Amino acid sequence: MQIPFFIGHTLQLCLIITVMKHAEQSVTNEIDTVLSPIAREMSHRADAILDLREAAARRSDPGRCISCYFKLLAGTRADIKPIATPLRQWLEAHLEVVARDPNLQELERIPIRLETDGIEAYCQQVMEEFRYDRGYQDIPTIELSFQFKEQAETA
Repeated sequence: MQIPFFIGHTLQLCLIITVMKHAEQSVTNEIDTVLSPIAREMSHRADAILDLREAAARRSDPGRCISCYFKLLAGTRADIKPIATPLRQWLEAHLEVVARDPNLQELERIPIRLETDGIEAYCQQVMEEFRYDRGYQDIPTIELSFQFKEQAETA
């Protein structure tokens, strides 16, 4: 017996959606596990925690993930900062910086390393690394952006 064309494609679409939902659920569980201890200790930073969770779970805004990470750390006592280590490790494992030339051609990708105390210092460090350590002095403009590693691989 042969399955009609549209039913076969509907079944394929359902399978793809199911796989995507499972992958999204896996990411949500992963980020929830990482954020749970932070939420217990830093309930006063609930907005940043929720914003980071949403952006990470949806894989929609890597820059917001970085921004929220530094918001969480800002003004935090030294004895609380180690609680954010699993989050830093998760972000470093899932995000990267992508450099593009003025024609939007990708030049390079580097993993993020969140070893600074603030977003300004981190962005300055990344800009200097690309400008001076990479031999791009002749390129007038380099666009840097954060990207989820999976998105960069499929782009």
